[in-house]
Amino acid sequence: MQPPNFSLIIVMVCFWLTFWLVQKFLLKPVGAVLAERRGRIEGAENEWQSKHREYLDETARLEAELGEAAKAAAGVRNGLQQQALDRRQAILATARQVADGKLDEAMDVLDAEATSARADLKVKAGELARVFATRLLGREVS
Repeated sequence: MQPPNFSLIIVMVCFWLTFWLVQKFLLKPVGAVLAERRGRIEGAENEWQSKHREYLDETARLEAELGEAAKAAAGVRNGLQQQALDRRQAILATARQVADGKLDEAMDVLDAEATSARADLKVKAGELARVFATRLLGREVS
C-alpha cells in the first residue's frame, strides 16, 4: 500500500485558507458595500417618490388657486364690463335726450319759418298774380 499523498492535503488546506481569506477580506466587504449601495439607492428612490408626490400635490394646489383667481378675475371683469355698459347706456340716453331736444327746437324753428314763409307767399302770391295778369292781358289789373 502506498503512503497518503500529502500534497492533496496541502492543496486542500491552501484552498480552504484562500477561500476563508477571500470570503473575509473580499466577498463580505464587497457584499457590505453592495448592500449599503442598494440601501442608498432605495432611500434615494423613496425620497424622490415622496418629493415627487409633494411636487404633484403642490402643483395641484397651485393650479386650484390659479383657477380660483381666474374665476375671481372673470367676476371682477364681468362686473366692470357691466358697469361700463350701464354708464355707456346712461351717456347714450342723455345724448339721445339732448339730440331729441335740439331736434324738437329745430323742428319748431322750421315750423315757425315755414308758417312765416307761407304767410309771405300768400302776400306775394296775390302780387305775383296781379303782375302776371297785367303782363298777360297787357293792361293794369287791380
